[in-house]
Amino acid sequence: MTRQTLRSTPVSVVIRRAMNDHGAMTVETEETNEVRHLVDYDSDRVRSVLAELPAGATVPVRMTRVGSRSNAWCVSDLPAGPFSPPAPRRTRTRTVGENRTNPDPDAS
Repeated sequence: MTRQTLRSTPVSVVIRRAMNDHGAMTVETEETNEVRHLVDYDSDRVRSVLAELPAGATVPVRMTRVGSRSNAWCVSDLPAGPFSPPAPRRTRTRTVGENRTNPDPDAS
């Protein structure tokens, strides 16, 4: 496969889907909201660090495109930078008897 370097500076990404059994994960760039699929890693260290991160975590990465027409990316480096844990999930508690599809019991 051909690798094309598009950016040499780190890009901050949010993990949308954690790494699966095949080593692939889905991320979203914070700056441009582009969705990218990370499928290759230049070192075992890079892969193992990313494998430990859950969905929602933010991490800076250096990545290059794999191929010329795909949305597959190779992570070449994890520059020193802040790793952010996932934001807490917002949950809403329902009262007893509250309908899931219609939260207002008086509405018909």
